[in-house]
Amino acid sequence: MKEITSKFALCLKILQKYIILVGFWIFLANSNICGKKTGNDIHGIEGERLMIKINISVVIPGMILAKPIFDKQGKLLIDKGMELKQLYIDKLKKHQIKYIYISWDKNVMPEVNEVITKETRQQALNIIKETINNIHISKEIDIVALEAVITEIITDLMSEEGILINLSDMRTIDEYTFEHSVNVCILSLMMGIALKYSKDDLKAIGVGALLHDIGKIYISDAILNKPQLLTEAEYEEIKRHALLGYEMTETIKGLKEEIRWIIRDHHERYDGTGYPNRLWGNNIHIFPRIVAICDVYDALTSNRVYRNGIPIHQAIEYLIAMGNHQFDYNLVKVFLKNICIYPVGTLVKLQTGESGVVIHTDENWPTRPIIEIIADDTGKPMGISKKIDLTKNISNGIACRSEVI
Repeated sequence: MKEITSKFALCLKILQKYIILVGFWIFLANSNICGKKTGNDIHGIEGERLMIKINISVVIPGMILAKPIFDKQGKLLIDKGMELKQLYIDKLKKHQIKYIYISWDKNVMPEVNEVITKETRQQALNIIKETINNIHISKEIDIVALEAVITEIITDLMSEEGILINLSDMRTIDEYTFEHSVNVCILSLMMGIALKYSKDDLKAIGVGALLHDIGKIYISDAILNKPQLLTEAEYEEIKRHALLGYEMTETIKGLKEEIRWIIRDHHERYDGTGYPNRLWGNNIHIFPRIVAICDVYDALTSNRVYRNGIPIHQAIEYLIAMGNHQFDYNLVKVFLKNICIYPVGTLVKLQTGESGVVIHTDENWPTRPIIEIIADDTGKPMGISKKIDLTKNISNGIACRSEVI
């Protein structure tokens, strides 16, 4: 990661005004917001429930109605306490109801699906551990076993049409080496599926991503896990892992050349500043270009012995800033279109202190959605509608997800 350090630091200085902490999905609880306790009496709530007024456009199934709704003739449409299903939401829109009061309760919020099943993740974790162990002992790789677990991951990812990768679900394994390999594999396959690659190509992408750092088995742990800044010689030693992995896999039967290109070229950069061969542009095969994006994203957001991971929104902003420099920007856009950062309905707190609900996201600016403000900087509910487009308000940004507004 040393080759991006200076550019990354510069990008963060430029982008630090944007967003301080990213929110991923609606997760409401009666607790702290940005480190401050919010009193229940502000919004007329009892116990753990919070009543807020929101636009019908951001209502989603699973929300609880806090006040009864009547039509223009005074006829009851939906009573308070009802869980809103899509049928009810459509009914309210048909009657041109613009705002409703909802009761937030952390226990009734819609669940977020896991990226892959726990069983599949564990299989992937086990197979990468076994692979590394086998290489140490016999210099062999069980391609059949690798492809089998890749097939399971593909099946999980394709099981629900239109599924978005929830990035926070990626941080579930403790051991970095194995965690990183599995995460890069999942993200790379997500991109491959979005690009509509064949099953055979997806297997190649998946196996290559799972093995992309295999050459590090020849690098000293003392260097890989050194908490201090690496010397130039140590950094050059780490850079050898790409070629070492490529050379080591030359005799592995059944390993496609595209897989070996991923192992060798995942540190090549679109502008020619990478290693080991300083390839640039389309001279880098598209598979390692895909894996490079996922590799850098996961490395930036992971905690290491020598540094803490950066917030996810900063990693996303970095990928955007480096599009068509270090990375193929068309592929960066594919990555962004298939991840879940701020779903519509997410409650957020802005840097101005105002609180609001995400009502629209722009695929070109995934960290800067349009917000409908529902409370001012003192926590007082808004009496009139106010919308803020963060793509047009660069001086403002999301400070944190709002656990309570």
